[in-house]
Amino acid sequence: MRLATVLYVLHGFDGYLSRDLGDYAYGGQQVAEGVPPYVAVVNRAGPLAHLIPGVGALLAQWVGVDQVVGMRVFLMLFAVASIGVLYVLGRDLFRSRLAGVAAAATLMGCQGFIAYASDGPREKTSMILFLLCAMLATVHRRWLTAGFFIALSTLCWQPVFFVAIAGVVVTIALDRSGGRLTERLRALLRVAVGGLVPSAVTVGAYAAVGALGIFMDDFVLINARYTQQTSLITSPGAALDMLAAGYGPSLAFFLAGLVAITVLCLRALRRPAEQRDAQWVDLLAVGAILVAGLVWSLKAFNGFPDAFIMLPPAALGIGGLVVALAERVPLRTVVIATAAWTIATTAVGATYAISTRNDTLDDQRASVQAVMDVLPEDARILSVEAPQPLVLTGQRNLSRYQQFGNGLIDYVDDTWPGGSEGYGRWVGRRDPTLIALGNGGVVPSWLAPTIDRGYQRVGTTIGWDWYASKDVGPQTLQTLRKVVKDTYKPEVP
Repeated sequence: MRLATVLYVLHGFDGYLSRDLGDYAYGGQQVAEGVPPYVAVVNRAGPLAHLIPGVGALLAQWVGVDQVVGMRVFLMLFAVASIGVLYVLGRDLFRSRLAGVAAAATLMGCQGFIAYASDGPREKTSMILFLLCAMLATVHRRWLTAGFFIALSTLCWQPVFFVAIAGVVVTIALDRSGGRLTERLRALLRVAVGGLVPSAVTVGAYAAVGALGIFMDDFVLINARYTQQTSLITSPGAALDMLAAGYGPSLAFFLAGLVAITVLCLRALRRPAEQRDAQWVDLLAVGAILVAGLVWSLKAFNGFPDAFIMLPPAALGIGGLVVALAERVPLRTVVIATAAWTIATTAVGATYAISTRNDTLDDQRASVQAVMDVLPEDARILSVEAPQPLVLTGQRNLSRYQQFGNGLIDYVDDTWPGGSEGYGRWVGRRDPTLIALGNGGVVPSWLAPTIDRGYQRVGTTIGWDWYASKDVGPQTLQTLRKVVKDTYKPEVP
């Protein structure tokens, strides 16, 4: 865990604040201000995706440091804890400390995992910790604990429920110690009870503040009815490109681990009945988690972070290789091989961490501040696919709506009076001083009349375009163009 901490600190906490990271950071800031998740911003992920960064933002306030950096440091602790839990999981699953070391080293040096370990906040960092805790509880047949952590992981990112529950169901179904059918049903009931605790607390909290409808919309309805996503089936080439870009050389670790765990599970299936012990059950449960993760990815795969649900099986696959190696060669050779693997993964991870460390967040912060310095103190920003300037100024958006892609525009059409066009007219009536537009600089059709009537584009900054109200006057518009141009850094990662 110490090595993981050093590695992630090397990557730094001032990397580029993207749209998605900005969305979770914005939600976290609002939580720190006392606004429940979803109430300040529409979001498809679970409420913990905003609540956990909110704790980081609140802690940052208390110690007097930048909120974004505070959220990133706090989420890094989740990443470091994941490495520790994975070590214990690999050790207990394979009954081998060396297997635990190899599994933990694999995840520690994974490029995609490092990226969000210190450059978040991102919901999948906390999700993977809770998934690993659920897997560890399953290995030890702690059903209440397993259900509790499955619920926590689901409250971070909903699809992980199907992955985690697959491992639990397979374990309960195959475990000989489970006894009769009634005892297996009791185990499932314990899982359900454990999961109901955080779930009931969440639902009760939203009901208490009168926001249960908002919770149901964001947590369930939007995902079930409105979300449109790519998948490994519809866009296999794009998915492979995203994996290659997100994981870099460490993609080889990921793929090797997936192959290894698949082979180990197939070997287990061929094992004679008299050799089917608890370890056999646990191994097949990991295989079930992998299969469930692949099935979900065939349905929806929007970027390399979606592969996080398959990182634990892949890492455990490398741990299983260590055990298989120990059956064939002397222990000293296995120790040397494990040490070499740890050095190799650390070297790959450190190379990525150091070579991609950057201070783009400082550039974004300076650019936003330069723009705001030109305008009156009461200048307001409206975000359209660009929450970053809200985060960097501490402002609250004029509405809950900030993202409109992947089907969310249909949700706006169904829930806002007059639909998206009505929302565009509403924006014009609210007359924000600035509109921060992401979306690759493309003005959406529902916003175009408002932009054409009352705003002028003053330039592109690091991650979004600025549109300023014509009411600020020609001289201020000219000054804004110069400021935006002077602070623009084209080398955005």
